[in-house]
Parts: sequence; C-alpha cells; structure tokens
Amino acid sequence: MQTARVGPSEWLWKEGGGYYTDRSDDLVLRPVLPDMRRVRDWRLFQVFELHGGLVPGSRVLELGCGRSPWLPFLARHVGCRVTGIDIEPHAAELARANLRGAGASGEIVCGDAFKPRDHDGLLERFDLVYSMGVMEHYADVVERLSVLAAYLRPGGRIVTTVPNLQGVNWLMQRLGDLRTLRAHVVYDTQALVEVHEAAGYRTIASGYVGFFDGHVTSAAGTTSDFRRGLHRCVCRALGRCSKAWMRLTGGRATPELSWAAPHVFFAGRLVPDAKAETGR
Repeated sequence: MQTARVGPSEWLWKEGGGYYTDRSDDLVLRPVLPDMRRVRDWRLFQVFELHGGLVPGSRVLELGCGRSPWLPFLARHVGCRVTGIDIEPHAAELARANLRGAGASGEIVCGDAFKPRDHDGLLERFDLVYSMGVMEHYADVVERLSVLAAYLRPGGRIVTTVPNLQGVNWLMQRLGDLRTLRAHVVYDTQALVEVHEAAGYRTIASGYVGFFDGHVTSAAGTTSDFRRGLHRCVCRALGRCSKAWMRLTGGRATPELSWAAPHVFFAGRLVPDAKAETGR
C-alpha cells in the first residue's frame, strides 16, 4: 500500500551524495556523540529513557545507522548491547569507525534492513528497534514498518523519529533545495501514529522533540553555490538566535512546537497478533 508520494532519496546516502560529510579516519579520532547540553539531544535521550524500555543489557538495533552517534552512546552510558544495519557500505563503515572512536563495542551489518529473512542472526533478538530519519523516505512505509517486527523479541518496542518538516522547517528546507524536500514525507504526530498502528504497533507515546534547531534541514541536493551559501548563513543565524534564547531563559522557555521542533517521534509496542501476521 502506498501511503504517500515521495521522491527518490538513495542519492543522499551515497558516498559524496551530501548527507555524510565525515571520513572514517576522522571519526576514529573525533567520534560524534549526542551532547546532553543541547536541548534536542537531551530530549531525544528522554524518548529512549521514558519510552524505549531500556535497561543495562538491553539489545538494541538501529536501522539506517550510518555514522550513528546514538549506538556508542547507548552502549557506553546505558549499557545496551548495540547493533546497527545500513544498506550503504560507506555508511556502515562510518558507523563502525564512530563506535571504535568512542571506545564502544557493537555490531554493524551492511544489508537491507527491510529484508529481515536475509539476516537470520538478527531475528527475534532485540528489545528495541529504532530509526532516526529513515522512514520518511518511503511511500510504502506501513509495509516496511510491519516487517521490522521480525527483529523484535516478545514485548519489544519500536521508536521512530523523523524530521519535522512543517512550519519554519519546511520553509528552511525549501530554501535549501526542493529535491531534498521532495525526498521526504512530511509527518505530523497523528500521521506518524497512524502508519505505525496500521503496521501493527500499539502506541506508547508520540509527539514533537526539541526546541527549534537551525540545522535540521539540508542543501545537499542543490547545485547552486549561492543557494547553498545562503541556506548555510540563514541556518547559522537562526541557530545562534535559538541558542541565545535558551541562554536568556535558562532553558526553561523551550516548548516543543509543531511548527518549530526539529523532530517528530513515535514509541510503540508490537500488538501480539501482528507478529504472527508478519511472519506468514
């Protein structure tokens, strides 16, 4: 079932495509990790903490894990046993490098996460399956979400975040480039809940994550140096304004608003009968 119209996005994830700007050697020396001083990262961690059901020893799988900052963080600071999977070899290598650089252990698999039967060793193994900025690229998202149930243990959970391309973020992405905007399905909380429930998950929580972040959009798809430079300058200026406001208010007046928050999230648990359906 096609749930939305969306343009191609494979070009973004290719080496040199514009999304990944890091090199493996650099990540080994300077790994990328969440910064708990940033409102966005702190509130994303709260989603894991409050709704992911994580305890030391939990088995966690990240889909689309290229250069993941969260896998090493969850391994080191929560004590999770982490695995990532990415279809792009370059992205998978970046994830391995970031784990090494952070001094964290974990497994990175290069393959198609939406073909779980190709990964027998990962089936029914995980307490949490999560993705960040993946599911918004697919028109057949319900079918893709439903097959992820094969990775979950009984009682396992799913957490999905997607960029919130509503309001000011839509305007910023339109300024960046139309090609990248068209590679995304724009979700609000209701739409994200609906596709997960249609795929057989029961909602635990959903909402918006983070105060305004000037760097949630991208100009990766434009060939115009002027547009890329303008987008970079506007993002930087708005990001500084956001930081100044947070300093002025002591971080207290930072609501998570539908027209400004950088992310939309869903946390859920598999409905027992749904796993039997997906396994047929």
